[in-house]
Amino acid sequence: MADNRSLENYYQILGVQPNASQEVLDAAYRRQVRLHTGEFLNDASLVAGPVPSDPILAKVDEAYRLLSNPLKRWTHDEALREAEHVHESEEDLELARKRIEPPDAWLSYQRLENGSIYIRVGWAQDFTAIRDAVTAAIPESGRAYNARLNEWRVDPRYESELEAIFSNFRRADVQRPPRLAGPTYQGPSHIPAPPHVPQAWRGWPFVIIGGLIVAILGAVLFPANRGEPVSAGATATALALISSYEPLESDFDTVTTGTPSGLTGTLLHPSVNLRGQPDVSGPVLKLLTSDQSYRVVGRLENGSWFVATAGDITGWIAAWTIGVEGDPLSLPVFGENDALPQGADSGNAEGDSE
Repeated sequence: MADNRSLENYYQILGVQPNASQEVLDAAYRRQVRLHTGEFLNDASLVAGPVPSDPILAKVDEAYRLLSNPLKRWTHDEALREAEHVHESEEDLELARKRIEPPDAWLSYQRLENGSIYIRVGWAQDFTAIRDAVTAAIPESGRAYNARLNEWRVDPRYESELEAIFSNFRRADVQRPPRLAGPTYQGPSHIPAPPHVPQAWRGWPFVIIGGLIVAILGAVLFPANRGEPVSAGATATALALISSYEPLESDFDTVTTGTPSGLTGTLLHPSVNLRGQPDVSGPVLKLLTSDQSYRVVGRLENGSWFVATAGDITGWIAAWTIGVEGDPLSLPVFGENDALPQGADSGNAEGDSE
């Protein structure tokens, strides 16, 4: 008695039920090859494909070839039943006899395509006799044979002749559904959504770059001394013009009134306009740069503008754009329309450049 633990079950190797039809065997074989190699087999490969070099695929191929042969399949089923100690009834034995000795030939598949019937002989006691029967029953104009696929193409007008030759042939009115390229699988009914993982916001570099662009545009379009000046009532007290203002040759120390002659100023911005009037709309006399210092010699009464010299030019500069070393209140007060000191004193303005 054979041991069912050592007997190979080709149905399990191929992954089909013992009552699987030839179509199911073909689909299961295609599926196994696709799972192991990723290739999709055509009908030609099913008929006469090479023996795989992979041992697992070789065993799958062996199982498919055996189960596709009705005689070998019946012998394998008998061995399985004996191993499982299953006693068959007389009806089962009679059916087995019919399977091993079928009265006619059997088809492994048939299909209706492009107005023609395509068939392939699966089993016959005498394949030559079946070939002769087909050629005798169907004229040459109604048939064609593909030796590579071992497949017949027959005109549908000769269904009756095919039905008489093959016991499992089905007429067009009871055609089976077309074969699929491979088995289909039922996917999961519900696919859970992936968990949400909070991600850090990565837009900070764009915010920083945008801020820098805005700052650069603001510096180009709106220089520092074009901003709104400090609000103050320009009620300057008219003072006597220091007409006796005569700087010393050595330094710009005093004037005839005895008040300090000026203070050193440093720009708080890269560039500032020196204007002809203490107003942001006043005419520009010169563009001052921060690479040197300047002499501040006066102020408005409210301290919002200073009088500064740059070379041989004296004009007004906004107080919020220059830093003065010393007490600005010690500077003489000038009115908006007063004449500003010019001439010899201007020579010392750039002498203090740093």
